Amino acid sequence: MVTTAVMNVRDRFGAEGLRDLMAVAQMELRNAEAAERRLAALAEPAAAAEPVDAADTQAWLAYTEVDPDREDDRR
Repeated sequence: MVTTAVMNVRDRFGAEGLRDLMAVAQMELRNAEAAERRLAALAEPAAAAEPVDAADTQAWLAYTEVDPDREDDRR
């Protein structure tokens, strides 16, 4: 099918038509390869989130906790 299409372009449009065909084919090849890469990226499993250290979480909560005895913190 591809060979027939190329021969038809050659017979109808000559060398200039074949150059145009090659330019369009190269552009379409880049588009198709980019689409394949995007699809492959979608098929890859998502990276797992890093585990959270409970001690770090507790330390952060203690550090950011509001002091109920301070007047400024009650607003």
